Amino acid sequence: MFVTGFLAFVFIGSGCVTTPVSIMSPEEAANSLTLANGSHVMVRPTVLGVGGTLVGWFGGEEEVRDVMIVEWVSGERVALSWTIATDVETEASKQEKAEYDALYAQSPVGLEIPEPPEPTYEQEIVEGTLSSHVLASADTLMLPSAWPIGEGGVVESSLIWLARNHFDELVNTRSTTVSLGLFDESLMKVEAVTDEVESFMDSVSSFITPFLPSSSEESGEEETGVTEETALESNSLSRLEANPKWGDYTLLVDGVKTTVQVVEAKNAFASYKILANPENPIILKIQLTPLSQGNLELLSRDGIVQGFGGYEITQINQKTSE
Repeated sequence: MFVTGFLAFVFIGSGCVTTPVSIMSPEEAANSLTLANGSHVMVRPTVLGVGGTLVGWFGGEEEVRDVMIVEWVSGERVALSWTIATDVETEASKQEKAEYDALYAQSPVGLEIPEPPEPTYEQEIVEGTLSSHVLASADTLMLPSAWPIGEGGVVESSLIWLARNHFDELVNTRSTTVSLGLFDESLMKVEAVTDEVESFMDSVSSFITPFLPSSSEESGEEETGVTEETALESNSLSRLEANPKWGDYTLLVDGVKTTVQVVEAKNAFASYKILANPENPIILKIQLTPLSQGNLELLSRDGIVQGFGGYEITQINQKTSE
């Protein structure tokens, strides 16, 4: 009785509120995760598959992007608006800090030094709008980091959704082709390979081989025949291969911790976790590889952010206020 009462005090009396957990199976949760006009999707940038302060440490933007669905027609089109709210130190605060440093940075030992001034911040809002009318058949994605500020108009990509035809092909055959619209796309369009490109591809061949898909992974099937010689063919590089087993992904849905069923897939340029719902094949997580940017200069913060960047969706609010 004492233990029960003590735990009740710790978790309830102290004001601790636990997040409710969904009782649906991952398959049920995925099928129920639909979007509507007014839904919100929270997108967080990542580095090495991890978001938050690690991204900031590497010099990337760590703020969450709030994406609101303005218009949603499943498998056809989407219009969205997005905002990023950033706390920025005011100019007056920076000046006060500079004056404090000038007075006390080189003060003698023994001098009583007052506490440094507390920084003050103001919120800076960055926002934009974007639309796509090709959710049925687009071959190219558009990562949030590439979304233009302000009015973005209508783009010929499926943004952060896998187009319906590619989703169906991936689920039914465990293979499809999709472009990130980054270095991968420009590489695929090369018709006459120059000496410079050949040299680059020779230098990365051993590096990218571990990222190339193989249907034998976790399935016990025979090798697909992807070798170092064939790995650099454009089709092998861009071909997205799915894991034969369903995966899981956990996020908040309307404030409820929910585990949904996903398709896990990868190619030489990125790994993907795609919601297993043909009505809403949203890509919940992407982690890039250095080849996606044509960047092997990894021994720097910028190189790591670009080469191993990506995003993850941490929360979806389906409910809209009337």
